[in-house]
Amino acid sequence: MKIYCLRIGNKYGPEYEDYINEKLKDYEVIWIREAPRKDIPLQWNKINLMNLDIDEPIVALDIDVILTGNYKELFDYPIQRGELVGIPQWWSSRYPQWKLNGGFQKYYPKDCKFIYDIFYENPKHWMMHYIREGLTIGPVNGEQFFVEEHAKKKLKVISVPSKWVTRWTADDGINNAITDKFKDISNKKLFSNDEFNDDIKLVHFTTSLNKPHYSSLWK
Repeated sequence: MKIYCLRIGNKYGPEYEDYINEKLKDYEVIWIREAPRKDIPLQWNKINLMNLDIDEPIVALDIDVILTGNYKELFDYPIQRGELVGIPQWWSSRYPQWKLNGGFQKYYPKDCKFIYDIFYENPKHWMMHYIREGLTIGPVNGEQFFVEEHAKKKLKVISVPSKWVTRWTADDGINNAITDKFKDISNKKLFSNDEFNDDIKLVHFTTSLNKPHYSSLWK
């Protein structure tokens, strides 16, 4: 299975590639380092993967993550034609209509070609739409909302179990709330003795200061 990762710009260094390549050495990891179009910034380039001429499932993966526990179970999650598998944004209830986090998506590209087509009919509109609606903040954000909104029209959107994934930040207050939520889901501690619970497979770091593989910021 092919796993596609974007490292466009200079926010994240090559150590992120080294980490992902080592953790996912049993898969084919493909790196995208330049945007095919200069007017499409950063994570919005994940939409281009939905135009690939590949008749098998792929994974689009964010790189600001830690993979832990039995993380291969996440990548090997079963999928059929007509489905899109994602990870939950279970830590937030502010917008209950949105279920998925854009950090991990698994799908058949040919099933999602219609999403690519919709985006490129008016990319400037969609890249600002969710910012204008107040669902996220700029200057670049919203691609996960775009994918979920349109995927639900034709595909079966599936979330992996909530206890497989957590958000993590530099804010202990936020992390304490996340820990409490995890107890509600699993009856276990999320993080103890410097390790994440065995149920966790992917830790998604959020906000611009959260760079898990910069040793100067994270131990």
